[in-house]
Amino acid sequence: MMRRQVVRTHRTPIHIATLVGVATLLALATLILTGDLVSASLPTGPGTNILTSFAASPNGGFWVQVDGGIDNDENGGSRTLAIGGAPQFTSVPYRGSIAAIPGHEGYWIVTDKGAIFPEGSAPALCGGQLSNCSGFPSDPTLDEYITAAAAAPDGHGLWAVGDDGKVWTAGTAKSYGDVQEDFSEDPTGIAPTPTGHGYYIVLSDGGVYSFGDAVFHGSTGGNKPGGNDVTGMSLSYDLHGKVNGYWLVGSDGGVFTFGDAPFLGSSGGNDGGSPVTNIATRAGRPAYAWVHQNGGVSLSETISPENIENEYSQTALGIPTKVAGAELRQYHSDPRNPYQQWDLWPVNDAGNLVQIVNIHSALCLDLTGYVWDAKLIQHPCKGAGSDWFNQLWWVTQVAGGFVQFTPYGDSPNTEYRIGSTTPALQALVKLLVPSSADDDRVNWTVTEAP
Repeated sequence: MMRRQVVRTHRTPIHIATLVGVATLLALATLILTGDLVSASLPTGPGTNILTSFAASPNGGFWVQVDGGIDNDENGGSRTLAIGGAPQFTSVPYRGSIAAIPGHEGYWIVTDKGAIFPEGSAPALCGGQLSNCSGFPSDPTLDEYITAAAAAPDGHGLWAVGDDGKVWTAGTAKSYGDVQEDFSEDPTGIAPTPTGHGYYIVLSDGGVYSFGDAVFHGSTGGNKPGGNDVTGMSLSYDLHGKVNGYWLVGSDGGVFTFGDAPFLGSSGGNDGGSPVTNIATRAGRPAYAWVHQNGGVSLSETISPENIENEYSQTALGIPTKVAGAELRQYHSDPRNPYQQWDLWPVNDAGNLVQIVNIHSALCLDLTGYVWDAKLIQHPCKGAGSDWFNQLWWVTQVAGGFVQFTPYGDSPNTEYRIGSTTPALQALVKLLVPSSADDDRVNWTVTEAP
């Protein structure tokens, strides 16, 4: 069943001031590819979607299937690239979609005409032809061409969606529905859930369909953002590995967030002269990347674990146990200790309103009770659709490069701050009212964990 909903969109580059300049955020970067990049004219008409797609390798690199143009396959225009340290396998000289197996060094290239090329650890499927096992036509028409594909999480099957909205399966993958009813728009992405018991399909107008156990988090309401096609989607995960939202990308490089997926940058509506054709979640981190028609890959900023140390007590913010409800305490600083590592998860466009998530417990810093006698505990993280305001914290940079954390209110200038009242180890961390603007009890140093 399709559901449409208009949500906020982002069409400007994220600023380095996001999260007050803390070391978590890396500047947007473009991976430089070796060799000549293919430059193809923008195809038009049925079956001629730009199919340049890519997927994340477990080691942090990417595999890219470059679309050389609908009439250029035999001339070597289409090919497979391995960048950023991803292992290189045989290049496939056909237009197609790449479907990488999560956590494994292997993928399939599913060509627009339904051929299946296994690479790396990916097993052979359907004798190399989608038509051998799913009813896909052996000689597809232009409006039946495959426009997107995704691997089943178990590594033994895949889904492929055609330009006409039909979903085809191979191996262990099962169909949970298709988008034939919205044939007026092209499917541009399919993303399975971690269980493999559902998936999302996005259309070129930004409409999102959710099937099986996929939870709907919103869409552009079927309205092309800025008049640009939506060309792909990727899923965002919380620290428990649960889908908490997704990102959509437009052909101009605008990125659109849904659910609790954080906005971590875009090309700001400037495609750099080559349309953006796909977006992917980066391996092992809450971040994404997008690919251009010519095979160039750009990286979003990233959220990295942080150590948070108090100026007054010279101790680090930590937890005593993974159990929900445990109060936060201060410890001798050990940057490699996961009990003392935190993600600052941005929840607003500016990035200065965050959830503070412990890496080890995957629980959020939670304020329980009234501010004047509140306890700071760890609690299961809440989402934007729930009453999450006691888990939101303003992050403000002050003199000396220190950071202060203020409970959510009308502004980041409310009275209370997270602070330390004693240098004693394992003392509880409290909410304090600063005695002055430079009260070192509420000043914290935030540095990226090693």
